[in-house]
Amino acid sequence: MPKFDDGRILSLKLTTLKKPVTIKDIARKLNMSVSAVSKALNNDKSISTLTRERVAALASEWNYVRNETARHFQQSKSFTVGIIVPAILDQFYALAINGVEKIALEQQYNVILSQSHEDFEVESKIVNMMIRNRVDGVIVALSKQTVDTSSFNKLATLGIPIVYIARMPKNPDCHYVSSDNFGGAYKGTEFLIKKKGHHRIAHIKGPDEMYISHIRHEGYMQALKKYGIEYDDKLVTSVDFSKEATYAAMEQLMALAEPPTAILTFKNYITLDALQFLRTRHPDKINSIDFVGFGFLPLLEYIDHKPTASVAENSYDIGISAMRLLLELMRDETEDNNITPKHIEVACKLVVHK
Repeated sequence: MPKFDDGRILSLKLTTLKKPVTIKDIARKLNMSVSAVSKALNNDKSISTLTRERVAALASEWNYVRNETARHFQQSKSFTVGIIVPAILDQFYALAINGVEKIALEQQYNVILSQSHEDFEVESKIVNMMIRNRVDGVIVALSKQTVDTSSFNKLATLGIPIVYIARMPKNPDCHYVSSDNFGGAYKGTEFLIKKKGHHRIAHIKGPDEMYISHIRHEGYMQALKKYGIEYDDKLVTSVDFSKEATYAAMEQLMALAEPPTAILTFKNYITLDALQFLRTRHPDKINSIDFVGFGFLPLLEYIDHKPTASVAENSYDIGISAMRLLLELMRDETEDNNITPKHIEVACKLVVHK
């Protein structure tokens, strides 16, 4: 027996751990069948209200906890979905994740969240991890490096549906939810022309490997065409989201014989780097160039030099729509490559900053 330092014997009281309460225990107590109790706990309308209330009361009294493992086994599902995004620190993806989790929680799904860090190799490893964890479906925003989507074909081969958000492959046969990239770029360019009077408008695109870079570029070009402004390819450049690439793009634009008086950027993180470039290299121009970028960032409220306007994307609703679409695909037992792809575009709103 254990003893104190002075020799006294320490008495130990052993406590027997109780087994968790099961549906069988509740059924036995209420003299009901196990199936009836199960239906009552699932609020099945075929069970009377009084019986459902009796079952719920006893389950609460006995601290009954549903055996999720058994439910998963019975339905041959893990009730888990995977989300792959480039970076969770990006506000767009943070809000989209919130939307996904809201619907997932309502439907009793767990979420595995992973970041690709804009790396194709990391993204491919994550896909394999999702397969090993037997997820029921995947929501993904592709990395900026991803051109080959064959790693995602593994999911389709295993019957695991995929919904792309924001960044989708150049493939009409996929399911995706995105902002209205064309319309957003068109609105931003039109604002610079109609409201600000610019005719020398540059466009800093995202990586050429990304499909939506081209969609936004198309919106920019169509707005120029609508207002009779000749397209100048010297005013268009692509960046890889790094500060160095944005500085190089701005250096190129400012070196033109006739520099731009306004710039449409792929995203406002690029805008902030562009403004920093002007602040350090061309301070005389920082108040004379109007910027419009995708993404309404709360921090813009607190800085002196900000874009003239932002193309606000409702990424929270994009996340909600993506999870609802994924649920629809996961419930469809006929899911295969012959199902008509579902494309959902969420409208953008132009926010003018004061």
